[in-house]
Amino acid sequence: MSRNELLDLFTPIYDEFVQIAFGAVEMKHPMIFDVKVDPTKDFKFNAISGLGAWEEVDEDSDEGLDHFVMGYEGTITPLKYRKYFYVTYEVNDQMEYAALQSKLTKASALGRGGPARMELKTAGILINGFSTAGSDSVYTFNNSHPKNPEETGTTYDNLLDGAFSHDTLEDAEQQISANFYDLDGLPMVTFAGKPKLVYPSALRGPVGRVLSDRATERPGTTQREINLYNGKYDPIEWAFLDAALGGSDTAWYIIYPALQNLKLIKNSAALNFASWIDNLRQRYYFDGWLHAEAGIKDWRGIFGATGV
Repeated sequence: MSRNELLDLFTPIYDEFVQIAFGAVEMKHPMIFDVKVDPTKDFKFNAISGLGAWEEVDEDSDEGLDHFVMGYEGTITPLKYRKYFYVTYEVNDQMEYAALQSKLTKASALGRGGPARMELKTAGILINGFSTAGSDSVYTFNNSHPKNPEETGTTYDNLLDGAFSHDTLEDAEQQISANFYDLDGLPMVTFAGKPKLVYPSALRGPVGRVLSDRATERPGTTQREINLYNGKYDPIEWAFLDAALGGSDTAWYIIYPALQNLKLIKNSAALNFASWIDNLRQRYYFDGWLHAEAGIKDWRGIFGATGV
């Protein structure tokens, strides 16, 4: 049997057991991140203000002249991520397909790894937002975001307080309304779209009790008070935010994806896979890679609480 025939014989195993697990990771990041395919080395971003509310001016005057304000600029540079493995000729020669199939998890890790990396990378943007500075040089979740680069004396607060509950969600909404303004200082919450409530697995119960479509009354009370949040949020339980994966079992987030300020930049739409034969070492190689990076364009529309 020729070497090409051997490769053809191995290809079905590659297709079935290496790539088929692509769907084994439920990807939540597309629900809150703006995913862009950009083949350039650096994805550069900035923002620009409007001209604010019109001013009252006198007849036949030059009053009302204004200028645009540039926002904070930044760059997202996709990094390369890769996993590959090989099996020896003996895997084929000694009819050890059964052994390979019995180790499905090991082989399918190549197919799972790409989506898993994108989930870890995007979840990390939220997890690290309490300790990593954004383009305006303060932490992503912070109580002193400057209005814009020219008016740094006016600040806004997107760092929410408290463990998740009906009461803290009510407080959070009041805080969002008081701090959700654009570069011109105009309110944004009314046109920012329906928010997502994003949380780790440990908060499944508390979130379910507050947001359940059957929760017509406020949980935890005997006063038969109305539940304000029935159907108001799209809940997203994201296991990649869990403490077991470097996150927190108490932190929770309110995200307005319509503003597209959470970014995942990929150099190609699909993950890359390849296979080849190394005749010198007598190995079959299987390779997967991607170029991607996540980042934050602007803090607006992104609110978070540590939950402690």
